Parts: sequence; C-alpha cells; structure tokens
Amino acid sequence: MMRDRLCHRLLLAAAFVVAAGGVEAQQAQPPLWSWKSDDAELRAGLETYTAFYAMSGAWWNLAAASAPTFDRNRSFTELWLHPRLDGRMNMGGGTEAYGAVSVGATNTFGADAFDYVDGRAVRFGSAMLGFRGDLGSLRYDVSGGRQPFTLGTGMLLAMGSANGFSWGGGASTQRRAWARTLLARVSSGEVTGGAFMLEPDEAAQSRTDTRVQGVFAEWARPQMGKVGLSWFTVPRSNQIYPGSLAPLRFIEKGREGLETLHGWADVAGLVPGIPTLGFRAEFAQQRNDITRASGQTDPMRAQAWLVGASWWGQKLPFAPRFSYHLARFSGDKPGTATYERFDPMFWGNGLTNWWFGANGAYAWLNSNIRARRFTLDAYFSAQDIIQFQYVQISADQVNSPVQFGQGARFTANGLLVGVPVAKLSDEIYLQYVRVINPRLVVSAFVSRNLPGAGLKAIAPQGTQPWTTAGVGLTANF
Repeated sequence: MMRDRLCHRLLLAAAFVVAAGGVEAQQAQPPLWSWKSDDAELRAGLETYTAFYAMSGAWWNLAAASAPTFDRNRSFTELWLHPRLDGRMNMGGGTEAYGAVSVGATNTFGADAFDYVDGRAVRFGSAMLGFRGDLGSLRYDVSGGRQPFTLGTGMLLAMGSANGFSWGGGASTQRRAWARTLLARVSSGEVTGGAFMLEPDEAAQSRTDTRVQGVFAEWARPQMGKVGLSWFTVPRSNQIYPGSLAPLRFIEKGREGLETLHGWADVAGLVPGIPTLGFRAEFAQQRNDITRASGQTDPMRAQAWLVGASWWGQKLPFAPRFSYHLARFSGDKPGTATYERFDPMFWGNGLTNWWFGANGAYAWLNSNIRARRFTLDAYFSAQDIIQFQYVQISADQVNSPVQFGQGARFTANGLLVGVPVAKLSDEIYLQYVRVINPRLVVSAFVSRNLPGAGLKAIAPQGTQPWTTAGVGLTANF
C-alpha cells in the first residue's frame, strides 16, 4: 500500500514535469468559482504563466552573415493570462451539452529570439460547443468551434495556434487552440474512432490558410498506453515549400493536396515482470503532386518515423526514469525529380515528444533532420524533479534545405543551400521543477547547444554555442 501511494505521488510529479515542458495538462483541482444545479454546472478558472529567458550566442552567430547588428545576447520576459469558463447541461435522453470559452493574453517584454520586440495580443482561447451521450453500447461526442486538438502524440497536429511573432509569448508557446474545428468521435469500450476538420489560428506573419481534414481510430487503456492510425488530407493551403536553386524559387501552395498516413504506438507493460518498461513507435508517410515554378509537376514522397524505449526504476533511489528516442524526418534528395522533403505541419507537445531541444526546436523544424534524444528524470521527492536531456541533430540530406524555407546563402562559389556536413548540433538540457502545491509550480532550466561541423562549415564569420537559461512560474486557479 505504501509503495502504491509513492507511485501515485510520482505519477503526479511526472505530470508536472510534462506540464513544465510545454504540454497542456489539466489537473483535477477545485475551480476558482463554480455553480451547480441538478441539470447544469459552470466552472471558472484562471491559468497564468510567467517566464524570464536569458540567451547568449543566439542562433550560433549565424545571423552575423546577413544581419550583423542582430544582438546574439538578449533577455526577455513573457506573461500568459488565460481566464476560462466551461459548463455542461443535461439535455435529457442521455445527451449532455457542454461548452467552453476563454481568452488568452500574451505579452513579451523585450526582444525575443526572433527579434520581435514587446509583442502582445489578447485573443480568444476556446469558444466551442459540443454534445455527447450514449447510443446503446456506443458513446458519441460531437463538437465545433475554437478548441485544442492533438492527434496521437502531436507528431503532426498539435499546435493549432501560432505562438510568438507580433502576438508575443513565442518561447512559452501557451496558445494551442485551433481557430475552427469540427470533431466527431464514437467510442466503444477502449476503442475510439473519429473524424476531424481543422483550421489553425495563425498570425499574419505566418498565415498559410491551411485546412486539414481526416479520420482516425485509436485503442487506449489507462496505465498501459495507446495505439492509433490516422489518414488526413489538406484540401486548401498557401504554405510554400523550398524549391529549385539558381535562381532560388519556392513551390507555391506546396502543401495543398497533401495526403498523410500517420500511425502511433506508445505502450508499457508488455513484458511480464517489467511493468514500467515502455515502447514507442510512430511513422508518417506523405504523398502529393507538387508544381514547381517552371510549371513541371513532380511526385512528393516524404516520410518520418520515431522509435524509442523507456524504463522507470520506481524502486531505485530517486526513482530514475530513462528514455531514448531515435527519429528521422526525410529531406529532399538533391538531383532527383521526386520531392522527398517532409512537411512537419503543426507539430508540438513538448520536449519529451516533438520538440528536439529547448534551443534546437527553434531551428530544427522536424524536416530534413535525424535526431537522437536521451532523457533522465529523477524524483528527489514528489515535489522536486530533475530532468536531464541530451539531443543530437544531424541533417538527413546534405546540401538540401534544413530549416523550412530557409538555409540558402550566396557564397564566392555561387548559391548554396543546406549544409555540406551532416552534423548540426549537440544540446544538453537541465531542468528543475518544484511543485509547491497543485496550483503553484516553479521551474528553472539551462540549455547549451553546441554547433556541429555542418553549421561551422557554412559560417565563415565563426560560430559559438547557444546558451539559454530560464525560470518560470505556473499559477493556476
């Protein structure tokens, strides 16, 4: 019984580690205000996050080649305020209506890593309405409006809102709700199937006018994990793709018509006697026909995958949890007509999922990279958690665009793109989280990203390590 209580406290602590890494986590705690009758209920709350960041060597000094006045050393503060109201009402006949409305306010004080100064915005977070109930042995849930939605573990569809730019809050990335959604789910026991239509909430500086629609099926069991499969398409988008060189041309509306098959498995307890040994595997295949600036139409054949394993030594001192992930996101092979560059779309869900490095995630946008990540979590108590990460990034294809739509440069030898050597960076990340109580969490981190041979080869001005330190306070009521 004592060991079960300890495991429960560690699971609660682990949830706060995930929350500190940027994942939306909803804790079962009393709301700031509530009202309840026999057939209806209203709940109100306030979520806040305040963080201070200090950087040196931002972007490894690469900006010196084209923007010599860019300040590599900077500090800035971000503030997030998110009042929310949600409710439900019994409609009779086994049907329940539910809804949520919230407002998210961001403010950045100073210049962030993208050099946006004092960005701020007040925008709706959620504004949605749904109906759910039972149809015999089936349970249904239909909803629409502005709301968060994550497919699988967030490999492709997670961040429904733009973060940063003129809106502020680019480092904290608290905005997640999609601008427009239509979701339908049907469940029977542990199996859920559904369909979705999504349109992102995008800042003017990043507007793509993308619409995504598709279907999914998932099996999930608490304490064990989930397995799922999805197919979706993009009937509309203005997102450009990197295209041909000399002269440099982009592929207009490259994402429009994209079809993706995406599968995921994240499970534990499969090996008898080792219940805390977990396995993870994901893949995505993308198909399309892209039209280049010359008018030529070529096939797009891109892919990505991730495999990993984890083990939690709950009986060991400090209950260490180890995990290792290996991932590949295909790049466009130079000299071929087929377009192989993977489109990461709206990826996210935190540093233990699809952000590869606290600094690296700014630049390595899950396209044309290979990643290796080792993570160690140590629980000194249920209130004090340490996380260590080591992330190594290499280019999947050399001399091919690395950043999405970026990486081209003029040299004495002509126009070059990407990096001539695969190694991009090594990052070491250390985080401390103090859970003062379920409503109040303090975190602090330091991350140091060392440029690899690929970055050094394209920077005649020289490179330097990119170091970031930060502290954050989460206060939810």
